[in-house]
Amino acid sequence: MVILLDMPAFIVGGFAALAGHRWGAYVLVANLVVQIGSHLLVGAWAYREVMSRPWPRVAPLDDDDWDG
Repeated sequence: MVILLDMPAFIVGGFAALAGHRWGAYVLVANLVVQIGSHLLVGAWAYREVMSRPWPRVAPLDDDDWDG
């Protein structure tokens, strides 16, 4: 839903801001906040989905690099 309003809000807000209307700048800032917020929400949801999966059983590595 947000992506359907992204370009029209950018065009209308941009032209209104260029014409000197204050509400055009408000539309542009609101569009930016909604874009960033939606990206953060989708990222957090995807992170929680991936991290809640069962972890695979992996044998420990025989690594001698920890001796310094």
